[in-house]
Amino acid sequence: MQKLVEFKSVSKSFDGTMLMDHVSFTLNKGEITMLVGQNGAGKTTLIRFILGLECYDSGEIIVQKNIKIGYVPQKLDFNFSMPLTSKGLIATLAPNGLDKSIFDYSEFIDFNLIKNKDISRISGGQLQKLMLIGTIMNKPDLLILDEPTQFLDLSSQQNFYRIISSLKNNFGTTVLMISHDLFTVMRNADQVICLNGHVCCSGKPADVDSNVNFKNALSEIGVYIHQHDHDHKH
Repeated sequence: MQKLVEFKSVSKSFDGTMLMDHVSFTLNKGEITMLVGQNGAGKTTLIRFILGLECYDSGEIIVQKNIKIGYVPQKLDFNFSMPLTSKGLIATLAPNGLDKSIFDYSEFIDFNLIKNKDISRISGGQLQKLMLIGTIMNKPDLLILDEPTQFLDLSSQQNFYRIISSLKNNFGTTVLMISHDLFTVMRNADQVICLNGHVCCSGKPADVDSNVNFKNALSEIGVYIHQHDHDHKH
């Protein structure tokens, strides 16, 4: 299996406090990895390491050469005076996107409704969709998403995960996603990594019931997984 990103015992401290302690994991081509953990666990810092926006103290991060990385941050801040329409934002994010490929996603982002509107006049959910689709249309090898569904309604979330699944199955796109929606995480991930300054546990969602450490770690951040694959005895 082809490795796109590999963390080897990566550590980071600040003012004498250990923020990340010997973190190791691998992102494989064509897999969806969900990164879960409490606030302050180091999830966004980990992403910043991959993007080269922050330095770590020790260990090694190996990113495959010549891969295209797409990133959608958790907070979208467009408080500037330059006017920019929704169509203009898509053209900026995906310069070759305003061709027939936009029609693959036009219904999801209500493109015909908002394409000529200034982005300051659309909703947070519409802006989130534009950022997601614009980034996807740029055809990244690795797609990094930080809480990508936080402004989306349930129907839009379901459509979004269908799009992500299609990218994986049809184009071999690798996805790294931070999410607090643990039910959805367990349904859509190939790999789950539980982070709390270190890797508490990791594995496939199907392994949770047979992995006590995995189940306990997920329970600590607010989810209990139990599959009814047996008969209750009275």
